[in-house]
Amino acid sequence: MKTMPEIENKLLDEKRLTAMKVNILELEKENLKTRDKTNDEMVESIRKIISDELKKNY
Repeated sequence: MKTMPEIENKLLDEKRLTAMKVNILELEKENLKTRDKTNDEMVESIRKIISDELKKNY
């Protein structure tokens, strides 16, 4: 049986993962339209999204 902190961590991880996915997909969609960012710039932007999301407190 899982303890309460384990369950809460799993829910927080899913919430963070979902937020990251949404932000990354929005970034990809926008870049498909505009072609503003190079592949390397996209990689950096995605890394920033992940880093920023991990720094947030839920």
